[in-house]
Amino acid sequence: MSELARFEADFDFTFDVLASFFKRAKVQRALQRIEDMEVTGWEKWWQIELALYMDEHPDVAEWDMEEPFFTDRRTNAQKDFAAVDLCFRRKKQSSDSLIFLELKQDLDWRRCVNNMMRDAEKIYSCQSRSHSGAAIRNFFVAGVHPSEAKAEVRDYVLDRAEELKINVDLVDSKFIPNTNFSVTLF
Repeated sequence: MSELARFEADFDFTFDVLASFFKRAKVQRALQRIEDMEVTGWEKWWQIELALYMDEHPDVAEWDMEEPFFTDRRTNAQKDFAAVDLCFRRKKQSSDSLIFLELKQDLDWRRCVNNMMRDAEKIYSCQSRSHSGAAIRNFFVAGVHPSEAKAEVRDYVLDRAEELKINVDLVDSKFIPNTNFSVTLF
């Protein structure tokens, strides 16, 4: 399998995992309450719920949270290390090569995308292996934000990526059923 085909397969798999996670009535009810109560800062809740979901997913072999990486001091003089929210390995894939996923949420979709871009920059400054030796097979950023037209979100992501000189090959958004939210992945 070519590197591009593997990247696309991992993107599709990750997006499918997120879509199936958000199809669950329990998650939809929680998001409705979060919106009704105007709760902010619920990213950690999402991270834990998604990790627990992955633990039961038939095609996820293992997962971990807050995987630490040393940063490349040539590209990030601010910090010595960074932690990635979630990583996982698909079944029948190399045990030392994981998919890494940063999670963001915001009640303003543009601010959510901007924060996603900052996280992408952070991860691009990391060395290629974590403290524990896990290699980055692929890296994605997922954000939950108020629903907006899919094309508008995609265009904004691509414009911001170009401004920041971040390579964004694939972008997808999906409405989360029974909520006013969408999830975007790039």
